[in-house]
Amino acid sequence: MSLDIRIEQQPPLHALEIATNAPMWKIPKVLGDAFPRIDKHIIAQGGTRAGAPYVRYMDIDWQQMRHCGPLRMLWLMLTSKQPMRIGMAVETPVEGGGEIEAVAIESLTCVNTIHRGPYQKVGDTYKKIVDWAEANDVKLANYTMENYINDPTTVAKEDIETLILIPVVGSPASTEDRVG
Repeated sequence: MSLDIRIEQQPPLHALEIATNAPMWKIPKVLGDAFPRIDKHIIAQGGTRAGAPYVRYMDIDWQQMRHCGPLRMLWLMLTSKQPMRIGMAVETPVEGGGEIEAVAIESLTCVNTIHRGPYQKVGDTYKKIVDWAEANDVKLANYTMENYINDPTTVAKEDIETLILIPVVGSPASTEDRVG
């Protein structure tokens, strides 16, 4: 399956986020606990969600990830904690509270694509993005934002869709490409 990888300007957004660190193997549970809390807070503040829930995964070493073999990846999954910001965009700003922080994310130029299929295979998509960025002389920021387009509890694994956005350092002109 080919990926449609492109560079696009993303609009600014207001959101509520929970900052945390978790081992990769605990991320599904952490997200399953955090998203409902954020959603409940948005409703309690009289806000309205705008778009899919997301996670910003921070402090990513793209070259390490690109060259990471299966055993090294397993080791990292079991031993390291991933810093992340779990969030939901809102139509208009609402106040945070407790561990839920109100944030404004500026407009960003991002490499983006949609990963289709089981989340366990998203690493392959990231490797293709990193290869594409290197081939096109695009420098990636050290974090990514994953927007969870549909709910993995309501669709088949092969139908899961995750919008991947990686900010570009230096904001080159827009371009499109397809990779296999």
